[in-house]
Amino acid sequence: MHDDTSAAAATQRRTCRIHLVRHGQTVMNAQVRFRGRLEVPLNEVGRAEAREAARSLVGSGLVAVYTSPLGRAREVAEAIAKTNGVAAVRSQPDLMNLDYGAWEGLTKEESAAVDPESWELYVGDPERAVCPEGEAVAEAADRVVDALLSIAREHPGENVAAVSHGVMLRLAVLRVAGASDNDWQFAMPTGGAIVFDVAGDEITLISDLDLSKSDPRKASGAPATLSERAG
Repeated sequence: MHDDTSAAAATQRRTCRIHLVRHGQTVMNAQVRFRGRLEVPLNEVGRAEAREAARSLVGSGLVAVYTSPLGRAREVAEAIAKTNGVAAVRSQPDLMNLDYGAWEGLTKEESAAVDPESWELYVGDPERAVCPEGEAVAEAADRVVDALLSIAREHPGENVAAVSHGVMLRLAVLRVAGASDNDWQFAMPTGGAIVFDVAGDEITLISDLDLSKSDPRKASGAPATLSERAG
């Protein structure tokens, strides 16, 4: 007879819990400019947020900390590792920020002026959006999902932290939880974290997020239609 309880317990043991952390504030965050692949250091607020993010994970049993290759994320990852007794930070290229291309360094208003059509897609239909001279938003969503799956394969049954960027956290939520009737650019504080459980190829959103609250500094638009892509 199949023991459902034992099977469930075995699955639980294989589940990797990932605390996906947004890096702390930078000068360009405060100015509401797209950072993209630019190397922009944390400001004093961001460093304080890094310390708070590290403290908030004490007791979570972290065995590893992963990071986007960009310095602002690595600084947060190093604070988490030090505070939580993790020996070394591991770089995970798929946690890299979205390549905003021609929008890099610009405000939302300036970005809309550069390419109004692309901007409308970015705001309202991310599955079809491509940053001018940059990356398709759906490809960035694929990347962050790949990062979660790759990390989980290395740590079945363990707890880890991974530091990335605001847009990447939002895209991870869209891919895992699906589109809602609200602006896909939901409020996500710098230094905050979203928790996912990963078992095999299945990713589950654990954090209870209020997706009805849009980031007040981002443009609002039509409901998102980001969907799961094969491959």
